[in-house]
Amino acid sequence: MKRPLHPQVPAFTLVEVLVSATIFVVILGFMLTVSDQTARIMRSTTGKVEQFREARTGFERITTRLSQATLNTYWDYDSATLPTRYERRSELRFVSGQAAALLGNSGTKTRLTHCVFFNAPLGLAATAADSALANALNTVGYFVEFADDSALRPAFITSAIVPPKWRWRLMEFAQPTEQFNLYTYTSGATGGVANSRTYNQTMWFNNAVNAGGFSRVLAGNVVALIFTPRLSKAEELPLQAGSPDLSPLAPNYAYDSTTAVANPALNPKSQLPPIIQVTMVAIDEGSADRLSLDSTKANLLGVATKFANTANFTSDLSIDSTATNSLEKTLVRLKARYRIFTTNVHIRGAKWSRDQAN
Repeated sequence: MKRPLHPQVPAFTLVEVLVSATIFVVILGFMLTVSDQTARIMRSTTGKVEQFREARTGFERITTRLSQATLNTYWDYDSATLPTRYERRSELRFVSGQAAALLGNSGTKTRLTHCVFFNAPLGLAATAADSALANALNTVGYFVEFADDSALRPAFITSAIVPPKWRWRLMEFAQPTEQFNLYTYTSGATGGVANSRTYNQTMWFNNAVNAGGFSRVLAGNVVALIFTPRLSKAEELPLQAGSPDLSPLAPNYAYDSTTAVANPALNPKSQLPPIIQVTMVAIDEGSADRLSLDSTKANLLGVATKFANTANFTSDLSIDSTATNSLEKTLVRLKARYRIFTTNVHIRGAKWSRDQAN
């Protein structure tokens, strides 16, 4: 019996090779799809973190600085001639409330929602020689401003080259120690507006803000900033009349340490609020770009008529409210990506007292 010249060797048939190749292509395609989806998710997540990192950093700066507010309160006679009692006094100030009322609008700049201005021993100095004064006083403030970016550009980038970009921006006002001017208004025992311990106006900060001094952008695309001065929960509860959002200390959000009221439980005269509830709403740059913002759209989100009564805080802000035009629902309707930051800041220098009634 003759052996075959070419013995048969086990091998794949053409059909088997084609089937294997098909399976390989399917698996490869599946892996590529999974990898692409994973990469997209990672890019999206990273993008969201990056978009709101600036806002988060600004929010942390506000809360840190607020906790350091001080009034250096002391007790003195109520009269230099015929004193009848002692009363709290301070030459420093703490003011918060509607930015449009306290600051006004300057040129093309529109101030929205709330602002806060206070004194704190931050030691911020304009010169290196004074930087060693770590506890020197500064006037600090925060507010939201709607304006174009023409003042933020280098001089060689004109509007003819690049059109102005209109945005909401979180602003920080930080007056250096060398220019600290509050005592100019408050150091005198008696006298006119500019020299009295009873001085209760706002030139000590709004003149410099509107002149463009000592202000800088902390974060872009911050559309709302809300400050709610509060008492402790135990003190608020009997005064809220069933409205959990209401702040009896500042029912209209306004707080002024020069104001005196008859009720000692709610008297802010020469006192810091024990707690400040800080809420900030920010959108991402992509959303701001899609809104095609210009000089006519400062109140596009309707915030000018919101956050005027603390009892309506949830209905003004939340998507869970019954109001159809809450800020959050408006952002959803405009398909804007947003973040809401909120916390309660306990002011370390606040020693709330009921000892003084006016």
